[in-house]
Amino acid sequence: MTNEELQSQTISFLRFPLIIGVVLIHSHFDEIVINGVDLMESDNFSIYTTISYLFSSIFSAIAVPLFFFISGFLFFYKTYSFPRQTYSQKLKKRARTILAPYIFWNLLVIAFFFLSQSFLPELMSGKNKLIADYSISDWCWAFWNTNMINPLAAHTGAYPICYQFWFIRDLMIVMLLSPLIHFLLAKLRQYAILCLGTIWLFGWWFNITGFSITAVFFFSAGAYFSIHNRNFVRTMQPLFPVSILLYVLIAVAELCFMNRTWYGYLHGIGILIGIVVAITLTAHFVEKGKWQVRIFLSSSSFFIYAYHGMPLSFVIKFLFKFVKPHSDGTILALYVLCPAITILIGLFVYKCLKKYLPKATALITGGR
Repeated sequence: MTNEELQSQTISFLRFPLIIGVVLIHSHFDEIVINGVDLMESDNFSIYTTISYLFSSIFSAIAVPLFFFISGFLFFYKTYSFPRQTYSQKLKKRARTILAPYIFWNLLVIAFFFLSQSFLPELMSGKNKLIADYSISDWCWAFWNTNMINPLAAHTGAYPICYQFWFIRDLMIVMLLSPLIHFLLAKLRQYAILCLGTIWLFGWWFNITGFSITAVFFFSAGAYFSIHNRNFVRTMQPLFPVSILLYVLIAVAELCFMNRTWYGYLHGIGILIGIVVAITLTAHFVEKGKWQVRIFLSSSSFFIYAYHGMPLSFVIKFLFKFVKPHSDGTILALYVLCPAITILIGLFVYKCLKKYLPKATALITGGR
């Protein structure tokens, strides 16, 4: 296959594994709160704690940054100049592919919360304000930052009510800033990426909800390859063998030094190298014909991403309440089962929707 075909196939193949990574991030049992009671004390399960940290906090940590990278690459794909007309056309297209699903899925989660608070209150954490009591401002904040509605849950992060859609929220912001990003990358080239990467690694950024340095840096990194007409797969492939070795060493180091003050820098370097590993490993096996893109899995990735939040929470809480785990083995089994059940149900629902409601499915998944 040509270099461009390999790059395209690599992107398509990565979509579903990266979505599994996102689900795994949200499957980590930090706390399982039902009726205000935490059913999970991970300190009592040392084996589970180590394994889940490896998969949910180290390996899966590359998923969101790599999605930002791919989004930046595709946004500027074959866009070497950036006149106002091009900017308008791109935003108009993203209103259909990103904004419309963003509104729909947040509304759907609000509806689910309302039904759950009304009919299944025993499965709720008790931290969230009742949807029935929402003011007009609460409804607005639900689409941007629920910390403004539920101050007791502020430690969980500034997310919209469909919490995984913080990625889409931040992605929309960097897309609005795309003329500035294009200008900086066209003029400063790799030096702009180096500067943004340094800011991201050391955390030199301001705290404005929706304007994250993770989005700006990785979106810009992907955009750099498009704007300067460079194939990121071929650029990274020479790093393939050494990046795997370095990534394994850093993953082990992360497990050993996770409580050190400088751990964040190690974790950041691990994400950068992990992205190179994910891209070059995928390209290697795709090029050799060992891995092939499954169109259904690739196309289902956005639906799984959008749908999984509340179903995963319910599956976890239901199984914890039913099984009442008290050992590492049981906790690990649930750690595998909960995301697996959620993903399989999602694939089944997506297949049914594609078959019986194709137009509606296209609308809620942005035409994917």
